[in-house]
Amino acid sequence: MYLLIKKRLTNMKISFLGACTLIICMSVTAHAAATDLHTPVPAADEFIDALKHQQFKEATAKFTPGLAQDSLTTERTLKKINESLGGFSTMHPISNLPDGESIKLEVPAYKTVAPKGHKYRQVRYASTASDGEPVFYELNLSADDTQPQVMSFGVHFPATNAHLTARAIYLVKLISP
Repeated sequence: MYLLIKKRLTNMKISFLGACTLIICMSVTAHAAATDLHTPVPAADEFIDALKHQQFKEATAKFTPGLAQDSLTTERTLKKINESLGGFSTMHPISNLPDGESIKLEVPAYKTVAPKGHKYRQVRYASTASDGEPVFYELNLSADDTQPQVMSFGVHFPATNAHLTARAIYLVKLISP
């Protein structure tokens, strides 16, 4: 009996030590992710600040020249996003986009975010649209310049059920140039 209890206690110690190790690792990882959210990215901050203050011409000027269709179309699309969603003022950084299906609208609309060989940095945001539903954003910035520029601004509409999918399709058709 004593040996059985001792064996169980030994197993529990190992499990307890394993659990403690896992908790410590997760804590360090969570802290690193939270710290990364607060790492300033001046080009991203300037772009988001322009959107929050409805300064669409200034936001459009942050795009890499030549990647945008034309600045007027990009500016109009950013205005349409604001008019349709109304969520720029509630944007806040997040570490990752949530799991699940989404429908993406990309500004400016072009085929590749980063041509081969180009480095880029991605910053993600979340907000609540005026209809109360979540919207997620993905900002891609050039990383090989001394003054990073916006390469693309992706709007992700959750499409995890029939209602959200219909909403996403409707909004993409409404906003698309």
